Amino acid sequence: EMQDEVPTPFREGQARMLVEEALECPLEDIFIDWSDEPCGSASIGQVHRARLKSNGKEVAIKIQYPGIEHKFRSDLKNIIRFCKLAMPQHVKPLREIEKQFLTEFDYKLEAQNLVEIERNLQKQWSDRVCVPKPILPLCKKTILTMEYLHGVPLLKGIEKRMEVLAKQQGRTLEDLEKDFRDRYSTFDEVKDNGEGSNSSSNDSVHGPSSLAEEASTIRWAQRLMLAQDAVMNLPRFLFNYTFGFLFGKYTIKWSDPPLNLAEIIQLLLQVHAHEIFIDGVFNGDPHPGNVLLMEDGRLGLIDYGQVKRIAPETRVTYAKLIIALCEDNKDDIIRIWNKDMNQKSRVNDPDVTYLLACFWHDRNTRDVVGNWNLHQFLEVMEERDPVELVNEEYVMAARVSVLMRGFGNMLGLSLRVAPLWRPYAEEAIKLYGHVEGGGCR
Repeated sequence: EMQDEVPTPFREGQARMLVEEALECPLEDIFIDWSDEPCGSASIGQVHRARLKSNGKEVAIKIQYPGIEHKFRSDLKNIIRFCKLAMPQHVKPLREIEKQFLTEFDYKLEAQNLVEIERNLQKQWSDRVCVPKPILPLCKKTILTMEYLHGVPLLKGIEKRMEVLAKQQGRTLEDLEKDFRDRYSTFDEVKDNGEGSNSSSNDSVHGPSSLAEEASTIRWAQRLMLAQDAVMNLPRFLFNYTFGFLFGKYTIKWSDPPLNLAEIIQLLLQVHAHEIFIDGVFNGDPHPGNVLLMEDGRLGLIDYGQVKRIAPETRVTYAKLIIALCEDNKDDIIRIWNKDMNQKSRVNDPDVTYLLACFWHDRNTRDVVGNWNLHQFLEVMEERDPVELVNEEYVMAARVSVLMRGFGNMLGLSLRVAPLWRPYAEEAIKLYGHVEGGGCR
């Protein structure tokens, strides 16, 4: 129940052998109920399930594929070598991505990341998100032992819940999915401040107001369903605790409420904004496979191998860009991009700069990308004004923004990230605006 369920590439017994080699003791000295069948796959390893012999606690053990680090380094070097010849503008961002990816091969470092991220999020989000706690003495460079989170990947959880709802309503899953897509496609557009949009496109773009309103609507629907179930169950409940002891009890039935997808998206955006702007420590790889829908209703956030740390002054500069994007202040966007963020292209075409800032850090709606697909859009921008300098400090934050929007697209939502991140950007300026080099204009 991790990112994917895939056949194991290990030979029979190899996973057990690798754990014993890393921990330097027989597996039975530490674990009981070890499962030779992997419960899932991570990006560079696979995950097995067991219990700790010392206290019976259920744990997940991530085991790195032998030789995968060497293979990855080799492949990435070849890609960078090719880019130097054909697309030199992509070399610096690739170097930053390479640097972050290579941290994934040290599971002891990932364990420390888990401790830090869990501590940061615990203060505000403990009742809504969960980061697995590592068992530090059982974490080595190629072995990561952590608490097991009971849940399924979010997209699979959504699909299962929709199947149940369709069955309850006597409908097909396809009909229910169509209603879901139609519902979100009729949202009002949101402005740059989150309340409406000045976009000339027909895209339905979602920001703080529309997401909050939809989340509130679904919460009321969930409460109404619960109240209806309570009314329907009351006679059964009274019968069960009176005559039921003599004649047998009725089954108490509760409906499966609809998932509050707007609330889930809102929560993910808030959590990652807090990581970026307030903590300065964030997951650079928050794709859907790294989010679990847990049995207790919380979201499980897993796989913290690619953690990026940014200094307070960098957070303030990025916060200024986010606010300028919210206000669609083109002059400020261009100035911050070129001067404060120290990025440049061959001629610093202001229109190209503006569109790239919008694309990487806010939205990919039609007013930005036109009728091109994303690959075509980036090619056209590169032809108009080739990139010469990219500040690597902002590459991973841009990646989070793009991945968050991709998350929304999978759920039928077209998102603007900047308005949803603005409160955290403003808080970062209050907290760190006095830092040398990070003052706000």
